[in-house]
Amino acid sequence: MIDHPDTVVAWIEAVVRAHGGRPALIHDGTIWSYQDLWSRAEDAARRLLSGGLRPGDTVGLLGANEPAYIVNYLGIARAGGTAVPVNDRLDGATVRSLLVSVDATRVFVGRVDPAVRDDLAGTFQILAMEGGDPVQRRGRLPVAGPGTPAAIMLTSGSTGRPKGVVHTQGTMLHATQQLTSVFPFRSDDRSVVFLPLYACIPEQVLPVLCTGGALEILPRFDIERVADACTKATTFDAVPTILSRLIEHAPPEKLAHLRWVMFASEHMPVTLLRRWWEELPGVETHQLYGMTEVLPLSAAPHRLLRREPSTIGRAFPTTRLSVDDVSSAGGADGGELIGTSPAQMVGYYKDEVATKAALGPDGAMRTGDLGRIDERGLVFLTGRSKDIIISGGINIAPAEIEAVAARHPSVERAVVVGVPSERWGETPVVVAVPRPGRALTADDLLGHCRSLLSSYKRPTGAGLIDALPTTGIGKAAKDAVRKMIVEGKITIVRV
Repeated sequence: MIDHPDTVVAWIEAVVRAHGGRPALIHDGTIWSYQDLWSRAEDAARRLLSGGLRPGDTVGLLGANEPAYIVNYLGIARAGGTAVPVNDRLDGATVRSLLVSVDATRVFVGRVDPAVRDDLAGTFQILAMEGGDPVQRRGRLPVAGPGTPAAIMLTSGSTGRPKGVVHTQGTMLHATQQLTSVFPFRSDDRSVVFLPLYACIPEQVLPVLCTGGALEILPRFDIERVADACTKATTFDAVPTILSRLIEHAPPEKLAHLRWVMFASEHMPVTLLRRWWEELPGVETHQLYGMTEVLPLSAAPHRLLRREPSTIGRAFPTTRLSVDDVSSAGGADGGELIGTSPAQMVGYYKDEVATKAALGPDGAMRTGDLGRIDERGLVFLTGRSKDIIISGGINIAPAEIEAVAARHPSVERAVVVGVPSERWGETPVVVAVPRPGRALTADDLLGHCRSLLSSYKRPTGAGLIDALPTTGIGKAAKDAVRKMIVEGKITIVRV
């Protein structure tokens, strides 16, 4: 292992030299060693270069989870190109528009709807995700420096059209260094990957590979397959919605084989955490807080979470987090969290206006999250600045109501959205998924929330749903819930 790699590529190369025979990828019973993985990645790099790839050129990645996705992601980086992972659930026209917006001319395409492939064929050079023409392994490949763009990560688009977040080899390196210094990644880890690869490479794939662990690649999240994989695994990365489904439906004796899990991306109900600790006392839980633009911002390791289950932890060692309570409307709930880090994006792709709008004082990144930081440096989220419900001119944070709803013993998951009101502009409505085998009515839920909240925060309606609509990585899709309410697809009991 080299002491001070300056790129993630150099770091993984060092692991390959030291532990080339160690398992790197596992898929459907087949094992790829680190040497196998790197040889294939360098072959992909040579194909790209022989096809005319120039330093910094953008290359799309579109497909379901499979080892070749990781091979080509690394191959693009090894060739000095810029990978653009795209959500494989999008329609062809949307994918085409996104790739055109980042000037991609090539795209690796895996298992996708043939209609999507056809939609892209007239605009881009289509590269097979798996395989490819034989290459001549002669000559040295170029060496990309830390300032070379490594990836353009497309934001979820939950607040508008997705933006292209540019990360360099250097920012990706810093993110990986921070993650592996705070969370318990080890060389004997076997990490189950079921989140879509287009979304989880920075926080799950790269830290595991840089510490010499193995990744078991599943095509998607499936409770039975994940539970079976956990019997041979030590860890996985998830979102709270998935943790809730696993603790509710997966055999605990299978999950108990794990050493630790990491979760991120949305609010973690304290009741869900405590249930994990009660049923799986030997499995550590670690919380990551970050965003596409600044990959890791804060961390709450297991021991801290046991003492303070509602915190998102402390800022990473090289990250500075503060509260901007002047320009945001947090009020008593704090203000907007802003952060700076060596793992911060260099900007939105060819969008100086959006980049400038996203930055606060001293170039700090505006997170869009409301929170407070106590005297111990612990960070607590209180809501989303763009998710705030303004009712009669008063700001209401949905996260607080959601936390109260989650305390009901018959609630598995709950979200709160603002719905139009002629009198107040908008008012909060809570929608919950009942816990299997438990009786729950909308009236019960509404009464529970209203009894525990200040008058102006009380929801004016409640409804039940079998399953919440989710985004590609499993987060609750609030826009979809709001639309279902407005269209009458969720029955709402009103006050």
